[in-house]
Amino acid sequence: MATKRHKPGDGSGDVYFHLDSLWSDASIDFIGIDNYMPLSDWRDGFDHADALQGWPAIHDRAYLQANIAGGEGFDWFYASAADRSAQIRTPITDGSAGKPWVFRYKDLRAWWSNPHYNRPGGIESATPTSWVPQSKPVWFTELGCPAIDRGTNQPNVFFDPKSSESFTPYFSRGGRDDAIQRAYLEASHLWWDQGANNPTSSVYGSRMVHVPECAAWTWDARSYPFFPELTGVWTDGPNWRLGHWLTGRLGAVSLAGLVRHLCLRAGLSEALIDVSGLWGAVEGYVIGALESPRASISTLARHFGFDAIETEGVIRFVMRGRASVATLAIDDLVAAREGEAFELSRGQETELPQALKWQVARADEDYDAALVEARRITVDTTRIASESFPMAIPPEEAERRCRRALMEAWIGRESATFRLPPSRLALDPADVIRLAHDGREVEFRLVSVADAEARGIEAVRQDRAAYDLPPGDPRPASLASPVVFGTPEVVMLDLPQISEDQPAHRPLIAAHSSPWPGEIAVFRSA
Repeated sequence: MATKRHKPGDGSGDVYFHLDSLWSDASIDFIGIDNYMPLSDWRDGFDHADALQGWPAIHDRAYLQANIAGGEGFDWFYASAADRSAQIRTPITDGSAGKPWVFRYKDLRAWWSNPHYNRPGGIESATPTSWVPQSKPVWFTELGCPAIDRGTNQPNVFFDPKSSESFTPYFSRGGRDDAIQRAYLEASHLWWDQGANNPTSSVYGSRMVHVPECAAWTWDARSYPFFPELTGVWTDGPNWRLGHWLTGRLGAVSLAGLVRHLCLRAGLSEALIDVSGLWGAVEGYVIGALESPRASISTLARHFGFDAIETEGVIRFVMRGRASVATLAIDDLVAAREGEAFELSRGQETELPQALKWQVARADEDYDAALVEARRITVDTTRIASESFPMAIPPEEAERRCRRALMEAWIGRESATFRLPPSRLALDPADVIRLAHDGREVEFRLVSVADAEARGIEAVRQDRAAYDLPPGDPRPASLASPVVFGTPEVVMLDLPQISEDQPAHRPLIAAHSSPWPGEIAVFRSA
């Protein structure tokens, strides 16, 4: 980050806090930073470093917040593109000087709290620069993330096929993902809004990062959805889909916020609900009939793929597709009276749908209906299941979730019933375990737990890959552009007669209008 220090790559070993004279000037009120720091290092599959650490998904808020003052640019860096591909992480150190924060571009607190010493030739000066620790607040003059798959891996890049500077984030699959943009902004705002992460200055008596003046990038004054859909008017419209624009997205409600609101409407207190395990957004949701909040939440759960469980007196909502929390072998189970350790069941193929058809609404088309479909080809069933969801979401996102639901139904046709000893009390419904049997390990998601002398467990098969699918193909909206006819240009022409039989007093009139209305009437009056 240029704000912090300059280290030329000329082998001199110089380290200079080159902007300190600017930041310490009496005419400067704050330190401005364009904050596009990476908050993730997510890859395909679940054998990469961050997934192996136990993080459930790239959208998880705790995962993103762990990388605000950690991860790349704080704890470690990639020395080359090859190291990035292989995830060879080099720790950020400072040798005997013991000030690694000098080279950590994410370590705002240490940079802000300490005096700065230049290092000409790599040797630290005896006197500090003019910077006075804690003397100026920090403003994020820009803070944002593109609405593209894995945008938090590299939030500073912008996809524009017409530009030579067009890039997709590291390891992005190139699909639209509004949820990752929202997750980035929510994680950042909530992190810096907490006093434990944002210290108070002993000089000016306020927080290090002045959150009210931080500016999210970017809001466009052009009216949505006419921008971006009217590409004949604005040629940059196609860039909106994967870009940093908040227009058309910021008005959506987060899934966690909507579920929390429905729980509060049901009379539950804040202390009894935990929605931190949810992510995603809804552009609109309609409750069109008398129904309980539970029924509304159940509709959302089918669409987004999450579960609600009661544990330790709190109702927790968690997305499916999480990593396993335990591996169980046959010796870990409690045998039934018949001597059986567990029972595996497989549902009939004819009872499963060949295709799912979901109807949703499009916020960018006056909330008209859109139909998405997921289908399996080589199966022995012809059942088609249809459902209408009273919510507005992008069609490509609805298609992704429809495919997830179909895969979930077919993978979940395999279920297991077994019993566990009381020592496994920590396991709750919605937890994922690995069951080792016949030389292989299979993932199961617990769906119910019955406590008696042993814990009776019912579980269904899970495949994490079903919860990390790319979105469907984009569908451009069809918007009728209103035609506005301006005042026509009408000119009386004093020209020679075209033919001899034309009356000398007959004038000629020329009229012009863009767009041309088809015809223009001219009236004369005394």
